[in-house]
Amino acid sequence: MLDGFAHCIMHFDGESPVDFTYLSVNSAFNKLTGLSDVTGRRVSDVIPGLRETNSELFEVYGRVSRTGVPERLEVYIERLAMWLSISVYSTQKDHFIAVFDNITDRKKAEEQVMFLAHHDPLTELPNRLVVRDRVEQAMIYSTREKSKAALLFLDIDNFKIINDTLGHTVGDALLQQVALRLRYCIRTTDTVSRQGGDEFLIVLPGVHDTADITTVVAKVLELLAAPFEIEGHNDLSTTASLGVSVFPDDGKDFDTLLRKADTAMYHAKEGGRNRCSFFDRQMNADADERLALRNELRRAIDREEFVLYYQPQVDLVSGAIIGAEALIRWRHPERGLLAPGHFISIAEESGLIVPIGEWVLHEVCRQAVVWQNGGFPELVVAANLSAVQFKQSELESTIVSALLKSGIDPRLLELELTESILIKDTEQVLSTIRRIKSFGIKLSIDDFGTGYSSLAYLKRFSVDKLKIDQSFIRDLETDPGDAAIVRAVIQMARSLGLRTIAEGVENQRILEHLRVSHCDEAQGYHIARPMCADEFAIFLSSHDVNRHRSES
Repeated sequence: MLDGFAHCIMHFDGESPVDFTYLSVNSAFNKLTGLSDVTGRRVSDVIPGLRETNSELFEVYGRVSRTGVPERLEVYIERLAMWLSISVYSTQKDHFIAVFDNITDRKKAEEQVMFLAHHDPLTELPNRLVVRDRVEQAMIYSTREKSKAALLFLDIDNFKIINDTLGHTVGDALLQQVALRLRYCIRTTDTVSRQGGDEFLIVLPGVHDTADITTVVAKVLELLAAPFEIEGHNDLSTTASLGVSVFPDDGKDFDTLLRKADTAMYHAKEGGRNRCSFFDRQMNADADERLALRNELRRAIDREEFVLYYQPQVDLVSGAIIGAEALIRWRHPERGLLAPGHFISIAEESGLIVPIGEWVLHEVCRQAVVWQNGGFPELVVAANLSAVQFKQSELESTIVSALLKSGIDPRLLELELTESILIKDTEQVLSTIRRIKSFGIKLSIDDFGTGYSSLAYLKRFSVDKLKIDQSFIRDLETDPGDAAIVRAVIQMARSLGLRTIAEGVENQRILEHLRVSHCDEAQGYHIARPMCADEFAIFLSSHDVNRHRSES
């Protein structure tokens, strides 16, 4: 009737319980413990070393045998490799009855729950709850020892691209291998933690100078830069960007140190990735400014503070102005006219790029129709499409709404896509591209050559034009490498039936070089700077279409 039953007599050495003999056991005892033929034998013979490994068990058995007061305990028997829940009773002096159950499975489940509460299930590294405690302990230790503690915030560069292109299985395996390598970079007193996604924290207590930190940083950057071998991908490469905050210099609590390490990490990314930045006050000022701009961006949409500037695009054969690129500006009430570099990244991080991009599409289409109704020649007006916008399910309806509301001929609208949108090479992306093309809209690849340029997606996606990045155009006359790249891009585009446009043309010599190389179009300060819509109309009116032709 009982799960497990053992009737025993306790043996004492003075007041100390030293052994006991099994007087009788039931069949469940044998089944639960795996022990047999124990009746009449001492436990020291049945389970050698039990008193040394489980002294608490003997103390409870001895106490119940002497007092007659029942007790209950849970104990792990190492020799049996199991947890037992034991209720102990006494029927007469120096005798006891143990009724027990095997609770090993429950204990394992509890341990797993406890582990998951404090660890990341994918990498088995401590989670944020644990690392907060470790940082607090490190601060206490460092204060006592008159040393410092460092918090490193690590983010894997380009992890999202790997995850999206190769799949989540490969992405998860990469995170596990990164975690394994990070363990090799630290001391036993340090802590590595995964915060989620591709973000990790490293806690370094007891550091005395910058060298103690940079030694760890150098090891981390070196180990993570080595290729990974994951599921058939034998040369998978990535890098990491790290930010460092130091206690007590940068903060005296976990949240402050974490925020500043995070800020420093983003500074490292902006500085070129695969590097480390220590937090400083200027970064904090920059972070505060970004937060302020983010809040002001929301109000800017409602207050209609955005305006579009247009940079002319010239046909290199005829010299005619055939198009314009729309470039957004922010008429900030206090900071003045802000270029996109001051706020676009913040808009993308916050998701505000979606309503801003929607406004841009409508305004571009409206303005193109205004120029056409004003008697100007047909111009193709180009608008940049953010990768964040492209992910939105409302993108197509936004485009359709802009076309219908303005009445523009779709042939006169060009959407500039970044290579990061196309590199995913998914059917969903391809389907979206095809539907947009079906409207009659032109598509171009912005900043071609600076990202993941691939013939594969150029062949698969029906783009119309490649925009050669200005970084290749700027030194076209003096850098043979840039000149070779530009010629190669132009020749490749011509073979695929695509037009090319060069950005950043700043003098007549570069313009001539591009014309000789058979580039189709150009834009840049040599032709005209970006200007507001009214100035652009004046520019069109006064532009001599024969000027560039006569110079050729």
